[in-house]
Amino acid sequence: MIACLKSEPRVLLVYKRSPLLSIKGLPPGSASVRSFHRNHLNHYASLRQVENVLRKYRIRFHKRARSRSIDYRAYDLIITVGGDGTFFEAARQIGVTQFILGVNSDPTWSVGQFCACDAKGFEKVLSKVCEHKARFSQVHRLRVHTAGCRVVEALNDILICHANPAAMSRYMIQCGAICEEHRNSGIWFSTAAGSTGAIFSAGGRRMPLASRKIQYQPRELYYTKGVSYRLKGGLTSQKVVVTSHMTHGCLFIDGAHIKLPFGYGQRAVICPSPNYIQLIHA
Repeated sequence: MIACLKSEPRVLLVYKRSPLLSIKGLPPGSASVRSFHRNHLNHYASLRQVENVLRKYRIRFHKRARSRSIDYRAYDLIITVGGDGTFFEAARQIGVTQFILGVNSDPTWSVGQFCACDAKGFEKVLSKVCEHKARFSQVHRLRVHTAGCRVVEALNDILICHANPAAMSRYMIQCGAICEEHRNSGIWFSTAAGSTGAIFSAGGRRMPLASRKIQYQPRELYYTKGVSYRLKGGLTSQKVVVTSHMTHGCLFIDGAHIKLPFGYGQRAVICPSPNYIQLIHA
């Protein structure tokens, strides 16, 4: 599909803060500090290059450091400069009428699976956007309802597990007519976009990007005499209900970006979201 933006779109440029600004306690001149310093220079050079290209095309924009307090509703196009973490931060908060374009500010440092380009390729992508030739995909999300009727959406994945990674995770899982208790290292839920990440490493499968289904994959199911499992992973279009049997359980959304307590008896209802993001490609 071709991305069709207004002739003068309202543009928001979101960038990550360099991790070097918060690094403390490392010996000056160490290999770690040099690595952070290289990333710092590459990142801000990329940010300047993106800004210069926008000015060259006479596109007015607002620039904001990555923050959950940003009001994204006022913009038509969101451009992120950083890696997938910065992209996720913005993508969780935008609606179906908005477009998002990711720029990987340092491919030697950041994972940029959702980024359309790096800073050097940004002008080429932007010119396609301006000429209404840029292509985009609708990337679907997961929705999770938690205790207190809180609703959170995930673009990538959800992990439910014990707060202590060395402790066993315990929960009841219901999918359709099947309900069973699991003891394991936790359980992944993934969108199609997230199916090439952690859930794939845990034994899941890659999904077509356009798929709206949920993929789930328990981690290291605990087997003992007389115990068998039917919900050992797969794809479903139905909602999945997980009830915690952990005093100190946690629910992680899109990595470590959102962490919610998931104590004994709490329920999480996970289902496909009616919302999606419009992701611009190279």
